[in-house]
Amino acid sequence: MSTNWDGMERWYQLARMFLGEEFFHDFITAKNNNLPFADVYHSKSEVIVVVDLPGIEDIGSLDARIEGDNLVLKGSFPSPYQGYESFLSERKQSTFQKIIPLGAAVSNKQTFSRYRKGILEIRFPKIKTNNKNKIVIK
Repeated sequence: MSTNWDGMERWYQLARMFLGEEFFHDFITAKNNNLPFADVYHSKSEVIVVVDLPGIEDIGSLDARIEGDNLVLKGSFPSPYQGYESFLSERKQSTFQKIIPLGAAVSNKQTFSRYRKGILEIRFPKIKTNNKNKIVIK
């Protein structure tokens, strides 16, 4: 039996084939333009996260936590011109929550962190995980 969801899934696949992945990436990025941009790098022993956070004066106000294999950042880009009428507003000015996939299991204790010139860099040591948990089916 076919459902409406099956039809939507087929349409989505065809649209991706016709328009390409870049179209959807650009569309999603434009939608989330108030989110900071992030890069994630791997070495053998650590994961390095670099995040653009321009304008944050008190980096201690940023809430950063590890949830599973993700780094979750919550914060806000403050506006120094509260009370003024905005004529043009292109800079980030809002609260945000950014979930950054790390691609590896990491310790929740960073080995290094630095905020300089609007760029946050955090280094996490990789940890070994045992994903070989046997499932017993009865």
